[in-house]
Amino acid sequence: MWNGSIRFLKKGNSTQDKDGFYQPAGELSESIPASFTDVTRNDEILASQEGYTADQNIEILACNYSGEGSLMDESDGSIYEVRRTYRRDKSMSMILTCERRQNGTV
Repeated sequence: MWNGSIRFLKKGNSTQDKDGFYQPAGELSESIPASFTDVTRNDEILASQEGYTADQNIEILACNYSGEGSLMDESDGSIYEVRRTYRRDKSMSMILTCERRQNGTV
């Protein structure tokens, strides 16, 4: 069922290194099994109306989500911002619609 894994980025203040680049502070959650799926046309339309781009749908067990705002794909280190959450009735899973964070931004 799961085809990948993620880690949630816990809140923390970012710091600036000696070269002026911002480094995220804080810690990562434990590894969480996830299923990566393509975004649907409806996801793209809703994202466009809200002013962001839907890049990835990530399905996880609902008990693993506590309102975190960003996550990391463990396979390639990509950082995503959680823009929308959806839980079907009587389902134990939750779908996170995410936007890929641009490289170098914190």
